Amino acid sequence: MLFRYLAARLRHRDPAVVRYLNMGLGIERRARLLAPFWAEHLARTRAAQARWVENATGDWLTVLGAGRLLDFNGPAVLPHFNQLRLVDADPSCGASWQRLEKLAESICLDISACLNKWIAEAAQFRGAWPETMSAISAYGTRAEAAYSVPSDALLSLNVLSQLPIVWQDGVEAILLRRFGKHFVAAREEEWLDALRPGGRMLVEQHLRAIESASPRFVLLVTDVEYLEYRREHLGVKYQRRHFAPPPVDWSTAGWSAESGVTCEVSPAIESVELTKSSFSHFLPSYRLLWEECWLWHISPLGTEEGDSGKVHRVAAFALEAG
Repeated sequence: MLFRYLAARLRHRDPAVVRYLNMGLGIERRARLLAPFWAEHLARTRAAQARWVENATGDWLTVLGAGRLLDFNGPAVLPHFNQLRLVDADPSCGASWQRLEKLAESICLDISACLNKWIAEAAQFRGAWPETMSAISAYGTRAEAAYSVPSDALLSLNVLSQLPIVWQDGVEAILLRRFGKHFVAAREEEWLDALRPGGRMLVEQHLRAIESASPRFVLLVTDVEYLEYRREHLGVKYQRRHFAPPPVDWSTAGWSAESGVTCEVSPAIESVELTKSSFSHFLPSYRLLWEECWLWHISPLGTEEGDSGKVHRVAAFALEAG
C-alpha cells in the first residue's frame, strides 16, 4: 500500500492530485485497521447494489467514486451490464480496477469539475479576514456543470457528501497557512458558515449532473448524518480488532445513546435534505423507488486520535427515470 502511494507521488506532483491520493490512502488504511467496524457498512452498501440490479440493467454502467472498489459489488452488479465505466479523482485506483473484465473506460478526474479550481483560486486570496470570508461565501453563487456522461445506469458511490468535505478541507488548509491555527480555531463557526453556500452548490451540481446524464437507473449512496459521541468515562474504549456495537442507535424516531454517552449530530449535506420532494426538484425526470439506511461506525472511540468516536448514518436511494 505504501509503495503504491510513494510511486504515485513520484508521478503526480500537482497539489490537487496529491489531495486525492492522500484521501484514497487514508480510506484504504482505515478500512484495514478498522475492518471489524467497517464490515457492516461495506456489506450493506454491497447489498443495496444487489437489490438495485434486481431491476436495473443495460449496456453502460457508470460508477462515480469507484475508489479502490472496497464497497463495489462487482459479482452482483456486473452481470447486468455490458460495459463498465469507473470514475474517481485518485489516480492510484487504477491498480484495483485492472482485474475487472468488463471495464471499458477508466477516468481519473474531479467529478465536480470545479473543486480543484475553487481551491486553487482560494489559495490566491490576499485580502483580510472579512474579505476572505466574503470571497469564500460567494462560491455559493457559482453554478458550474459537473461531470456528466450518458449511461444506462449510474451508481454514485458515497461521493455526494464528500464534495463539501473536500471543499472544507482545502479551504481550511489555506486559512491555517494564512491566518494561523489559533486565529482560525477562534473563528471556526464563521469560516464554516462561509463554506456552506459553496458546499451546497457542489451537492446541487452533482444531482443536476445525474439528471443531465439521463441514465434510466440510478443508485445514490451517501452519508446523510454525522454523529460524534463522547463517554463520561473515557477509559471505556474500543479495540481495533475486537468488534463491539456502537454506543448509539438510530430509528425513524431519531437517535438514542447508551447511558453516559453524549452526542452531537450534524447533517452531512447542508441545506439539501434528500427526500422524495427534493429528488423531484433536483432530479425531476426520476421517481424514488426505495431507500435504505444504516450506521457506519467509522471511527470508534479509542481507535484513532482524539477523545471522541464518530458514527455516520448512510443512505441508499434507488431512482428510475419516468
